[in-house]
Amino acid sequence: ADDLLSVAADKAFHNWITKYEFYALGVEPLILQRGSRPLTLGHNALIRAKGYSQRWMAETSYSTTKRSLGDAVRALGWYRQFREIVLMFAISNIEPLCEPL
Repeated sequence: ADDLLSVAADKAFHNWITKYEFYALGVEPLILQRGSRPLTLGHNALIRAKGYSQRWMAETSYSTTKRSLGDAVRALGWYRQFREIVLMFAISNIEPLCEPL
């Protein structure tokens, strides 16, 4: 993920530790803030303008993969979990190509 420029996340990721980690890696976090103050509403409007609205596409692919391949990762180590998730998405992308055959 060396070419990662931004990350869109929901309000559960809104804490200073997570934001600090993103900024330390040079990644811009697109995380909505909680609350209804004018400053918060303005911040959330800017985040949506920067591409947060595209998050629904990723959430749709997660949901589809979980329904077709299961919702649990069975590996224990973080590297193996990442590898298992990548393989799950590869399978979900290959399956539609195999159906016509």
